Amino acid sequence: MNITQNHFGNLKNGEPVEQYYLTNDHHISVTILSLGATLQSILTPNSLGQLGDILLGFDTLEAYENDRQYMGCVAGPVAGRINHGQYSWQGQTFQLDCNWQEHHLHGGVAGLNRKNWTGQTKLLTDSVKLELTCQAAHGEGGYPGNRTFKTTYILNNKNQLLIYFEATTDRDSPVNMTSHGYFNLSDEPGTIYSHKLMLNALKTLRFDENLIPTGDFDYVLGHPTNFSRGEFFGAALEKMPSGLDHIYVLNKEYGRFGIAAKAIEPESGRTLELVTDQPALVVYTSNFFDGTVAGKKGSLMPRHGAFCLEPQHFPDSVNHAQFPNTMLKAGETYKSHTQLAFGLVGDLHEH
Repeated sequence: MNITQNHFGNLKNGEPVEQYYLTNDHHISVTILSLGATLQSILTPNSLGQLGDILLGFDTLEAYENDRQYMGCVAGPVAGRINHGQYSWQGQTFQLDCNWQEHHLHGGVAGLNRKNWTGQTKLLTDSVKLELTCQAAHGEGGYPGNRTFKTTYILNNKNQLLIYFEATTDRDSPVNMTSHGYFNLSDEPGTIYSHKLMLNALKTLRFDENLIPTGDFDYVLGHPTNFSRGEFFGAALEKMPSGLDHIYVLNKEYGRFGIAAKAIEPESGRTLELVTDQPALVVYTSNFFDGTVAGKKGSLMPRHGAFCLEPQHFPDSVNHAQFPNTMLKAGETYKSHTQLAFGLVGDLHEH
């Protein structure tokens, strides 16, 4: 186990950005940037034991500063879209930044992805830990409350990356944080068509033409959105050329820590399992990539070149009384826990 810290560069405002390198005894390593508490790379072995990076991202700080795809960052204070950036709470209407058409997306212009977090490292017996914190002032982006956010990453010898989110506020304020990593388990530039995904979900939230939830649900059986028994992205995307950007309702008790998704890339043999205590999982297939933006080592990122698995509460919950509540009350602590497990096909003991 090892954890090291390097200077990655300076932001345009002169602030230094740190890069943290976490590695376990099985040579799995995770690189994290203080800017946006961003997952920059995840190196895991394929079935031949060769290490490869399963996460899309950039080599330079400038590219992260200019990024509009939320590459690997922590998205929040509220992930997903909020209809017209508005919500009402206890008789008062709040107007948030509108940064996606006329709607609010992933915390607005000054979201958590734009914060330069402060890190603290810790070497434990069988794991390494990085705690990152940042502050947001009352009124920033339209959100009420002076808020403190904490992201904890723990890499252990079970080849798991544990992600913990916490937040506190001095006024009632909505919070719904998520991790926005772009995965391609083949570690080769190209599409994700060869990946197979299984989801522990039988329904999705219905949304309108602006991807805002309507409050209704759709069952996935009989639709290309059905991954409940495992489906290749290639087969699903052939039927849905515009791609997936769907909010899956996880098939588990509310608040319980349970399996949400498993992804397999047969050629490399790599697997990714996601377990979370969140009620929903957004599955996104990088539909806005157009092959013009260069990622690591200068390779261009094609449309459907990666998938995101974003565990969270239902987007736009502040405007739907029937959805689980995302309002963090003053003096209380928001908590969320997700675990990523990196493995190989043989490890899954598939029947």
